[in-house]
Amino acid sequence: MADIQPLAAIRYPQSEQTALISPPYDVLSSSDKEHLLAKNPHNVVSIDLPHVPPKNAGPAQAYELAAKTLTDWIQQGVLQRDVTPALYPYEQTYTYDGKAYHRRGLFCRVRLEEFGPQGTIHPHEQTFSGPKEDRLMLMRATHANLSPVFGLYDDASNVVTDKLFAAIANHAPLATAKLPSQDGQSHVTSKLWQVSDPHVIALVQSLMREKHLYIADGHHRYGTCLNYRAEITAKNGAALPTDHGANFALFVLIAMQDPGLIVLPTHRVAANLTGFSIDAFLQAGSSQLQRVSEELAGDDMDQLEKRLPEFGLHAMGIYDPKSDRVVVVRPIEKDPLGKITGDPALAGKSEAWRQLDVAILQHLIFDRIVAPAFAPGQAMQWAFPHVAHEVREMCRSGQYQAGFVLQPTPLESVRQLCNANELMPQKSTFFYPKLATGMVINSLS
Repeated sequence: MADIQPLAAIRYPQSEQTALISPPYDVLSSSDKEHLLAKNPHNVVSIDLPHVPPKNAGPAQAYELAAKTLTDWIQQGVLQRDVTPALYPYEQTYTYDGKAYHRRGLFCRVRLEEFGPQGTIHPHEQTFSGPKEDRLMLMRATHANLSPVFGLYDDASNVVTDKLFAAIANHAPLATAKLPSQDGQSHVTSKLWQVSDPHVIALVQSLMREKHLYIADGHHRYGTCLNYRAEITAKNGAALPTDHGANFALFVLIAMQDPGLIVLPTHRVAANLTGFSIDAFLQAGSSQLQRVSEELAGDDMDQLEKRLPEFGLHAMGIYDPKSDRVVVVRPIEKDPLGKITGDPALAGKSEAWRQLDVAILQHLIFDRIVAPAFAPGQAMQWAFPHVAHEVREMCRSGQYQAGFVLQPTPLESVRQLCNANELMPQKSTFFYPKLATGMVINSLS
């Protein structure tokens, strides 16, 4: 049972917050942090990213300073805590590929659950220890959720969102902020409202009670919350009171069917390859792959990214920067990974998992074609660009010898695998755009 609760948020009191909020910590560099703080020294990045590079644990002093900054800002009124617990309707407006989108959801607290077949909160990707250690050190110091977990739920008619936003119809937002889109081509506008009416809150809780929640982004943040709760419980020497703050995590919940929710692909570029070319690749994979397009120039990759579904299931673009050529291939077999035996990485995997393009790329193309032919005896290295022109430019830089352009992972695959308690490979999805950090902070104390 999904337990959705209001919170008395810690927030900036200003209605215009463009200079105060930030993208999620894990997409920021040291220069990004400096740029945000140059705009305003009270930007939330000062607390949420106390150590760079992100995803790695830093010295204890960095987290202690972040906690002191948070406390000082609350005492000085830079941040203020709402008096009344509320749900916070949240809307992001953005443009992608020339089309305008409005994505609606809500900030709330969600009662923590351990992952498992009997639970109602489901991960979809694997996690790693480094980012969780960094976030746990920050949570220990600040006793707060500084940025939300991005959660999805099934609501074909968008009843939950419609009911919640009806309660703030014609109300001016509490806060508005504008951040650059991740592709740098436009902006994402975030708007925040507040609903403290107990009848509306109770209605939303009732509508959400029987739903399952799927973590779209923020797996490490959620895992950190579980670890933090375990630590606090151990220190307490007994189970925590039901309403203890450590029993909850800050979420933004968005319906899978929201018209503003889009999923973009995460492509791959590969390094440590020797002798890679389109012709050599096609020859190495001739028994497992079929070519389904004419040769295209590298400058055509942006259009190819949009056209990939036209070439059929599992079609993906293969880019050779030396010749500046790209071709589209797809597996000859309908279930190519199902034909492979004796691989522990594929043992017990469902057909739905085996049909993921990222799984086929990793376990068929990388492991059985690229690595033996172009990286024998050495470890390949990858990076994960999100748009085709990044694939092209990263390869043209000389650092990467091949690019792989994928189709997006369907949302239905995310739900299907979550319900089956199967985890997707790393970087299987890219829910666009990212949520803003700093509009709502949840105190755990």
